[in-house]
Amino acid sequence: MLEAVAFAVAIAALAASAAMAARIRQLAARLEAAERALAERPNRADALEGSRPALPESRPLEGLRVALAISQDHDHAPFVTLLKEQLFGEDVTDVSVLGPGESAALLAYWPESGGPDLLIDGQILCNSYAEIYYEADLTCRTPSQALCTIVERPPHGDRPVNLAHDLIARIKNELEKL
Repeated sequence: MLEAVAFAVAIAALAASAAMAARIRQLAARLEAAERALAERPNRADALEGSRPALPESRPLEGLRVALAISQDHDHAPFVTLLKEQLFGEDVTDVSVLGPGESAALLAYWPESGGPDLLIDGQILCNSYAEIYYEADLTCRTPSQALCTIVERPPHGDRPVNLAHDLIARIKNELEKL
């Protein structure tokens, strides 16, 4: 009797396996037919792409020389380091860090000195934390005009990387307007 039950279970398992194999073959055939149909159909995006020239990516900071005169109440000025890295990511040619006296001298004689193309100056209050700031007052200027100013006092602080992204986005936006 036990052999008969085992035989019946084995037959049922073979039948289920055969049914699943047939279903898999049906699905594979449908998938191949759909792939052939898609391959034969012309892609409208490809047709349009050939008729329209690709627009170059806008990189208004590329090749510029930037000076940073940002004071921060932290021993290592992590915001300046972060901002430098992001500016180099935008393909600026040079980033120099100025002290308070150097930035005042640059502002006094900038047009005649042949200095940097942009000056970003101001101060960051972070209460000696590297990963959060509580106040920011930054100005980006060219020798002839101020491009943009950011004054922020987030109630619970914010990450410096967000401030750097916002500052660079505003600078790029203003440079594209010029």
